[in-house]
This record gives sequence, C-alpha cells and structure tokens, in this order.
Amino acid sequence: MKLPDNLVFSIFKEQDARIKKALSEKTLDVATGRKVRALSDEPATTYNVIELKKEIAQLSQHSQNRLFADTNLTYADFTLGKMEDLVKKLYADLLRAKNSATLSEDQLNALAGGFDQTLRHLLDRANERLGQNYLFGGDSLTIKPFDQNTLNYMAGSGDFEVWISENSRVSVLLNGNRVFGTNLYISRLSFNSPTDGFVNPGSITLQVGLNNYTINYGGAGEPQNIQELADYINTNLGDRVRAFVSRNANGTYSLALSTVEINASVSLVGITGDLSSGFENPNIFQAIERIKNKLDGGLHPDEFDLFSLSRSYDILALRRSEIGSSLSTVKNLQPTQENLDLILKKQKSDLEDADLSESMMEYTRYRIAYEALMRLVADQKDLTILKYI
Repeated sequence: MKLPDNLVFSIFKEQDARIKKALSEKTLDVATGRKVRALSDEPATTYNVIELKKEIAQLSQHSQNRLFADTNLTYADFTLGKMEDLVKKLYADLLRAKNSATLSEDQLNALAGGFDQTLRHLLDRANERLGQNYLFGGDSLTIKPFDQNTLNYMAGSGDFEVWISENSRVSVLLNGNRVFGTNLYISRLSFNSPTDGFVNPGSITLQVGLNNYTINYGGAGEPQNIQELADYINTNLGDRVRAFVSRNANGTYSLALSTVEINASVSLVGITGDLSSGFENPNIFQAIERIKNKLDGGLHPDEFDLFSLSRSYDILALRRSEIGSSLSTVKNLQPTQENLDLILKKQKSDLEDADLSESMMEYTRYRIAYEALMRLVADQKDLTILKYI
C-alpha cells in the first residue's frame, strides 16, 4: 500500500532534519576532537571542565614553583658545600700556625695572604647569582648581599618563598644574614692586658634560649678583669656559654662569648659598667677577616680564633642540612604532582573530548540511516529524491 505524498514528505522532512543534525554533530566531533564545544551545549559538564582547568592551571604553577625551588636550593647546597671546603682548609692552616710557636712574622704575613684570598673566594660564593636573583639575597632578590669592603649584609631581611602546593611553601632565596650569621660575640671595649682591672663594676645579662643569666663583675668577691670574668663564666655557665680572652689585631684583648650549642640563640639583654659599650657580632666573613688582620700584624692565633673557624664550619654544615631537608620535601613532591596532573587531565578529557572511534561508528550509523531514508522514499514513490522534490 502506497503512502500519501504529503505524509511521505512530512516523514522525510522530519527524519532528514534529525539525521542531518546528528551527522553534523558527529562530523564536528571527529573534526575537532571535542564533544562539548560551547557552554550552552551541556552547562553542567562545561562547569566541571572549567573547574578542572583551574585546578590544572594551579597545579602547573605549583609545579613550576617546585622546579624553581629545586634548581635554586640545589645550587645553594652546592655553593655552601664549596664554602665548607674552603673554611675547613683555613682551619687546618690556622691549627698548624697555632701549634707552631716559632713561626716568623713573615710566615704569619704569608698565611694572612692566603686567608685574604680565601675570604674573597668565600665572599664571591656568598654573592652568587642564579639568573637575575642572588642566592643569599633573601626577599630583595636583586640586591647584592654582602658589601665587598665592610662585609656587612645589605640585602633583604626575609627569605623569598614560593608555594609548591596548596598548603605548603618553601624558602628559595635565603636571607644571607641568617645563613652566614654567627653566635660569636666580641666586646667592643678592649684592654692592654687580660689582667687589667675593671674601673666601673657592672653586670652582663645573657638570654640563652628562654633563660636569663646575670654575671656581675668588678665588685667585691666578683671577677676583677676579663681573664677572671671568662674563667667565671666557663665555670658557672660552661654547659651553655663559652668565654674566651682573645687578642685583637691591634694587640689589645677583648672578652669573647659564644654558645655551646651551635643552634642556640643568645642575646645580650643588659650590660652595665665597663663593658656597657656592648659586643660585636661578626658574621662568618668578618670573623675570618679578624683572624686575617691578626696574622697580617704578625700575631699568633689564639683559642677563640680556632673556635671561630670551627663554629663557622659547623654553621655552614647546619645551613646545608636545613637546605637538604627543604630540598628533600621539594623532590618528594614531584611524583605526587605528576600523578595528580595525569588524573586531572584524564578527568577533563573524559568530560570534554570526543571518543573518536565511537564518533566514527555513530557517523557511519547515521550515514546508513540517511541512505535507508532515501531508499524508503524511492520505494514509496518509485523515483529518486531529486525527482520527488
């Protein structure tokens, strides 16, 4: 039984439009590789895709920061390692000089020349740059850390930090004042002899960690000179603080202090009497320069000079261990971030990208359906679709 022309035409128009739309969509799927191409297509899916893109972008930034941190911290560790070697050699040379009381003034001057050359190498290392940024310039980034003449720290007061994950950040460019700072203290007031008596009695109040210690001097029954004061401190606070009488480059003597523990903090919170002019707190480079100046003046090193170099080496080793801990955290984060990146991109692809093999199969199915529609019309009217129209 033949169908009426208007019914055939109506069915044809409806099916033709549906199949052509489906063919067009599958053609775009295959051509673009995307099944979601506009926000209006699937709002819920598009929203999820946008959120995933944000997560991927944030993860990408964290990964870049991690790589930046890895590069800088690795180079900082390498640099401090080279500085350790230089300070260790200085200590060995100074130990030989101290144990050789027969060294002539010329020999001491020659040793001072070696100290000066090594000090310049150390300073160059401390002022090392990676790209445009100074490794030990802290958060100032591009300010040279140490002055070539005064050896004072001139750059940022804090570390430069980057976020390497949503919840953690790491110091990348370090505050050189902390890296190369010491807990060595040398009195500004000096004496011609360690046994010269105090003129004005007073006291020194030290804060070591959370505890305060007050040492009185110059009064009845109290230490009367810096030698007695150093002996008193070593006897009564020797498990926390070490005291020395150290000779200066000009031949005078000063009281020198340091903590027993390398990482213990010490503050001189109150000083009265002769020593009220306070104490110098040299960094590693200034401590080495002080020794160099003594040798250059023909003076033999003393116990505090050896202690200063030993403490400088220990400080560098401690800073390397701190950097190593941060570096370990940074490196351990790499596989986690790489795996998360794969997961997020897979989720985005599942939502956004077309399955090409499935799209090709659908395209073929719609082509067959279209051809079947053409045959149906031809069979009903015994003519081609072109003739029918």
